[in-house]
Amino acid sequence: MPFTLGIGIITYNRKMILAETIERVRALTREENTALVVADDGSTDGTADMLRDLGVAVAGGQNRGVAWNKNRALFVLSQMLACETVILLEDDTRPAAPGWETEWIAAAKRWGHVNAAMPWIRHHAISGSGSAADPLVSPHTTAQCASWSREALTFAGYMDTRFTGFGHEHVEHSFRMVRSGYGGCVMHLDGEDKVMFYAIDAGLDPVPAATHGTEETKARNAALATEVFCDRSFRAAWRDEHEMYIFRDEAAAALRNGEAAFRLVPRRPPPAAPGVIVGGIFATFPGPR
Repeated sequence: MPFTLGIGIITYNRKMILAETIERVRALTREENTALVVADDGSTDGTADMLRDLGVAVAGGQNRGVAWNKNRALFVLSQMLACETVILLEDDTRPAAPGWETEWIAAAKRWGHVNAAMPWIRHHAISGSGSAADPLVSPHTTAQCASWSREALTFAGYMDTRFTGFGHEHVEHSFRMVRSGYGGCVMHLDGEDKVMFYAIDAGLDPVPAATHGTEETKARNAALATEVFCDRSFRAAWRDEHEMYIFRDEAAAALRNGEAAFRLVPRRPPPAAPGVIVGGIFATFPGPR
């Protein structure tokens, strides 16, 4: 059966944090036709061995920065596996409740793209309740979790791989999404048109983690963002022929064990013990041993 949902987890050298995030995804996801992939940006801390032991599909390669790594998951899930909805989690952001994915799927279907309404985003919001039907409308956005429809990625494209290291790649991508008609709106405020992002508050539990970014990288990416924000054109997951060959080889390696290797089997809670009514009291008793 084709996948309807793809979940990607983005990681680099955070093996122990990643392990718990995978466990949460497996335990709390309820959508039956779900693919799971971890995009590993060349970790050197034993992440690859751990993922092999856990039986998790991997899209990875050399360390190339967050934009390229996110594209690994986005492309494999949306293009290679044809998932109708893709959710990306950073490894330090975990599901917090059973069925956490439901609102993310609904939001992607309705708006094409939506980001996470973390507390600081809610503080800046000008409207909205934070649900899929009524998302927060905010001039700010964050990358800890986001969802996309396959349609939105098909028309607006992927992360710009000129953003290397960490910083601003997700903001530029969401900005381009909005300007392409997905995940936000343009409002006239304070005498100028401003891009506003849609965000939902849907079952996430962020955990403290050290950043791999540097001030130098963030400054370089900020300068690039200023240059490219007005360019609404489609971005492939690569910039040139050389990058395309690298990316294609990575995607082929991710699929080498077949589509079945990506299937996430949702874990169901154990059934309640059978019981009987005794004198108006419901009494449970052990099932057969």
